[in-house]
Amino acid sequence: MINFSNSLGFDILIDDVVLDWFCLINTSRVGPKTFWTLMKTYKTAKESLKHVANPFPKSSAEKILRSANCDIILANESSFPKGLRRSCFCPPMLYYKGDKSILSKKKIAIIGARNASISGMSIAKNLASKLSDKFAIVSGLAKGIDSSAHFGSLSIPENGAAIAVLPTGINKVYPKENTDLYEKIAKFGILLTEVAPNSGPDLGMFQARNRIISLLADGMIIIEAAAKSGTLATAKAALDVGCEVMVVPGSPIDPRSFGSNLLIKNGATLVQNHVDILEVLKFEENFKQPEVPDQTVIIDEDRDTDNLRDRVLSLLSTKAVSLDEIAYNANLPIQQLLCVISELEILGKIVKHATNEVSLA
Repeated sequence: MINFSNSLGFDILIDDVVLDWFCLINTSRVGPKTFWTLMKTYKTAKESLKHVANPFPKSSAEKILRSANCDIILANESSFPKGLRRSCFCPPMLYYKGDKSILSKKKIAIIGARNASISGMSIAKNLASKLSDKFAIVSGLAKGIDSSAHFGSLSIPENGAAIAVLPTGINKVYPKENTDLYEKIAKFGILLTEVAPNSGPDLGMFQARNRIISLLADGMIIIEAAAKSGTLATAKAALDVGCEVMVVPGSPIDPRSFGSNLLIKNGATLVQNHVDILEVLKFEENFKQPEVPDQTVIIDEDRDTDNLRDRVLSLLSTKAVSLDEIAYNANLPIQQLLCVISELEILGKIVKHATNEVSLA
């Protein structure tokens, strides 16, 4: 590992091996597979550079690395994640910010829809929070399920459980609205990418990000994946390398869950709570299955029914609002909210509208 950042302005010597590896992997038409073919043939990156057309200039490489404000792990270092070496597309080098010791932990990926439902995001956050004392939680810093999983993994910062794999250079934040989350993960977890500094996202970078997630993870949890989505493709990539893929089931009429429900139909493991996940991964501890497993995913403790009714009523007015909005603002799982709504409707306190909205009676 070599650090290239220096806020004091001192001149830093950049390791020649790192420079050669950087130039080779960033040469036009040299991807990971070609990189390793060249290394097998010519033994070193320095020698390989003599046999490629228009190698990336070392002067430019040195400038990029000096300004990157990050650390680097080469694939031949002991701290490099072993799971990535299973693929012929193993990235030669990883750029990172944060605590690389987190990479030695057992890892669970939690991924899903960017346009996730309030219920789906709540599930992701709670699962990550409950698992973060035993596993590092891997996701892709995207909106929706990914962000919620990261927030959950940061709920107890001292666990050091957050791993964010980026589809951009390490010094770029995508999407921009996750800048604060990016900074928090850099402080309490680790940001990771195979993409060279200063590079913005494109389709190939998202595919590379998803490939790394599938190779890093010892297990993968899918929450809300559409029939044609990057999430579904990542799940299939994980299955191809023997990763245990687990799925939180979704509504059969919600397009966001078509792909995830299809995974279950085709043999993926259905999970409803963190205990299910620990059992699937054969994590050694005394398991105690919660009495209401579908609720323990997304609520902390059983709550008094009268208090729940009062909480929901306090959020309502004569203007109709959607159930998703109520669930989000009341911090309730949608299944539990539906029970409360039914009780309030029977009591005559609310009106349920045909638009799946409710208002005070």
